[in-house]
Amino acid sequence: MKRIVVVLCFVLAAAAPKTSAPASVPVETVHFRTADGCVLEGSYRAPSPGSYVFLNVHGLGSDKSEWAALESGLKRRGYGFLSLDLRGHGGSLRCSGRPVSYISFSQARWAGVSEDIRSAADLLKSRKVPENRLVLCGASVGANLALKALAEGLRPAGLVLLSPGLSYAGIEAETFLPVSGAAPLLLAASEDDTYAWQSSGRLLARAGARGIPAVFRAGPGGHGANMLSAAKPELLNYILDWAGKLRK
Repeated sequence: MKRIVVVLCFVLAAAAPKTSAPASVPVETVHFRTADGCVLEGSYRAPSPGSYVFLNVHGLGSDKSEWAALESGLKRRGYGFLSLDLRGHGGSLRCSGRPVSYISFSQARWAGVSEDIRSAADLLKSRKVPENRLVLCGASVGANLALKALAEGLRPAGLVLLSPGLSYAGIEAETFLPVSGAAPLLLAASEDDTYAWQSSGRLLARAGARGIPAVFRAGPGGHGANMLSAAKPELLNYILDWAGKLRK
């Protein structure tokens, strides 16, 4: 009798549809060098086949750890990510062999920080992730720097701007807003963050006037990546769904 039961179970198992959870992909700490001599640190996770990779750019005085909630959502959906520490932040504290801190950055020094995004994209390219498989995601001054990287030639599949400002650290967002034919934009800000809210409205109007596909989503409160949380997942889920609708 036991033998019959075992055989029957084997037959049922073979006939059942095969489903499998996505393979566990580790998060790797990576280090890479910019063209002007800064050594940067980031957290990288490879995507599931056919998925996008989010290139995450934090805000002023923060670091890659602010993306924890987004990274958890990206893992669930099979997206990859590279969350980097901009020069002078987190684990990216040396340029040309010397210590560096954002605290002493001039406006001219901030203008060069977009090179970090270019170098991160080059790292991903070396790992067979082309620019058109990237979603560039920036928070606060990181959003403005993402627009600057776009104006400097980066060509991602889409751009997420969390709490952009018309001007942060001398990086003026409108100056770098692309022309028609650029990647779709998703802007988000919370109403209690007055400057980012008003800036997002102006950028959205400018994008529309230039024929750039752009949408706006209200945040639940707070600034930048702080709008993303497991407790209030609406904005996070919206970003993930929006990325899933980008042109493959």
